[in-house]
Amino acid sequence: MNRAKTEKLLSHFFEGSLFAMFLLGLFNGDLYAAFSALFGLGMAMIPWFLKKEKILTVPFELNLWIFIALFLHNLGVLVKLYDTIWWWDKMTHFLSTSMIAAFGFVGIVIVDKYVDAIYLPPKFLPFFIIVFVGAMGVFWEIIEFIIDKTLSAGMQYSLSDTVIDLVFDNIAGIVVAILGPIYLRYRSIDAIVEEMKVEDVVRRITTRSRNN
Repeated sequence: MNRAKTEKLLSHFFEGSLFAMFLLGLFNGDLYAAFSALFGLGMAMIPWFLKKEKILTVPFELNLWIFIALFLHNLGVLVKLYDTIWWWDKMTHFLSTSMIAAFGFVGIVIVDKYVDAIYLPPKFLPFFIIVFVGAMGVFWEIIEFIIDKTLSAGMQYSLSDTVIDLVFDNIAGIVVAILGPIYLRYRSIDAIVEEMKVEDVVRRITTRSRNN
């Protein structure tokens, strides 16, 4: 089985799993689980939409990262693994935050390459990733707080739970901050840009700005 077929098969598996979780949530009368799975399915299909519309191609490694994080999170919500397995919340936090950190890493590298007004010294990149992830972690905890206050979803169990989540968020940021520059030693920025078809995006933006 070639790479394209493998990617398509895995995509269908995870998308089908999330849709099944949505149906199970409705069947069980668990609207929060159903909404969470439906939202996750929408998030999982964003890379497919971007590729279909020829806007941007998300590398499958990052796409698979999204699928796994969404699948495990929604599985935990549906069958209450967050309540029965103490480390489930920490694992999903780590996966989700490291995924965000990876996207942030790729994004800032691409911006640094194409935006002349921005220069990011290589030594500063790990620091930026850690700060970026920390900010996203705090933002997510605020969202959980708002959801708890409005829907009584029970996403935040206690102050200590929130702090531990933030600790795992920062651990994920540190891991990506360390591995990201190492990854660039083995795969060039140009190779990443080519796979994501960033040149096409830049060309369209440049053309539109000139026409305006």
